[in-house]
Amino acid sequence: MKKAKARRVVVLLFAICGLCLAPPAAKADDFGKIVNVIEVEYHVHRNYRFLMSLAGVAAKCSRVGGVKAVKVALFDNQHLDAAELDARLDEMVERASASGWRPLVKSVSRHSREHEYIYARTRGTDLDVLVVSVEPDEAVVVQVKINPAKLSKFINEHTREENR
Repeated sequence: MKKAKARRVVVLLFAICGLCLAPPAAKADDFGKIVNVIEVEYHVHRNYRFLMSLAGVAAKCSRVGGVKAVKVALFDNQHLDAAELDARLDEMVERASASGWRPLVKSVSRHSREHEYIYARTRGTDLDVLVVSVEPDEAVVVQVKINPAKLSKFINEHTREENR
């Protein structure tokens, strides 16, 4: 009897984890589209996918510093050096502005072949930040949802302690 209950609890926990880690059935968001473009156009795959998903779940549960959600895609030690694809990446990242993203920083180095983009948008009381960084041997795409009031409170609490 106890073993059957334990099995049910374990199965239920795995089902809940599966639902939390499963991608949404709705259409892909800008984060997913940008990651997909990098994977398809540059012929690379994300590293540490499971760990990045766990980091997102941990951020969602802890909410430290006002962070409500985190999505991370890491492409480490891969060949991302293709000049003809850089224009496609620029185009895809700039399409994010159609979804309400506002560009904050755009840095493209033709010499070192590095592309950095930082976009932000507000949704209600939340602030979403999208960071895309592509270099010839690595890329990072991060999307963070933040509660600005809680972030400000967190910063104020921790800067006061250091000034004492």
